[in-house]
Amino acid sequence: MDLIIRSGFGQQDGIGQRDGVGEREYDEEGEDRDEFHVDMLAQEFTDAEESIRHDTYPESDDEEEGRGRGAGRGRGAGPERVFTDIGRGDGTLWKDQSFYNGVAFKESVLDYALHTGYNLKQYRYDKDKLGFRCVGDKGNCEWKVFAALLPNASLWKITKYIDKHCCTPNGECEMFKVPVIARIFLDKIREEPDHYKPLRIEQIIMERWKISATRPQCQAARRKALGWIEYEYEQQFARLRDYQAEILEANPGVVEDYLKVVEDFHKPEY
Repeated sequence: MDLIIRSGFGQQDGIGQRDGVGEREYDEEGEDRDEFHVDMLAQEFTDAEESIRHDTYPESDDEEEGRGRGAGRGRGAGPERVFTDIGRGDGTLWKDQSFYNGVAFKESVLDYALHTGYNLKQYRYDKDKLGFRCVGDKGNCEWKVFAALLPNASLWKITKYIDKHCCTPNGECEMFKVPVIARIFLDKIREEPDHYKPLRIEQIIMERWKISATRPQCQAARRKALGWIEYEYEQQFARLRDYQAEILEANPGVVEDYLKVVEDFHKPEY
């Protein structure tokens, strides 16, 4: 059964905003999301270290390339560009489960919705408390999950979890909004903006999660992601200019054009 993306996560869809990348907006959860991703990378690095075994030799670069780029494409074929998968969690939730921050909790609930297809909706938006419930069966479903920031710790914990559905997936999920789609595809749009156009985003959502997203939603999501990326670059360039001013003040003989070249080189193209 196909899901239909609806509004969710407490932000407007952004449909109807003016076209182009000129929007000056930022992701309100950006800093928390960066901290969450840094924590995830640290955990993955720790897990990788623990999995290392002696007398196990890594594969050579040639073997890796043989299975990856251009493998099986015939002699003389150039490297084939591979678009990596969009990594998501397994959506497992349980009582007393702890999270690095509120964003990590919301991401886990989103993964649960992607895996199960149930019609989830956020009902609590407090700074230190977040809650989601299932609105299937005309709002009579019992499923509910609630997490709060522990008073004497910097961790979030699920304090209430009713893991019981009295409904079946009905093809809708109210927690999905345009900002949610934008965040899911943000890194991919940053890496390959020409590949992740609205049509392709729509196709991936259908192929990967059997979710039916409309073309205007995908257009708005891509536009919002590009707006976040542009804002991010502008903030980085502003710090680069401050660094340039400090260098010129400390070293009057430094050629100013060098940092201008660096700035132009890193400026995104859409």
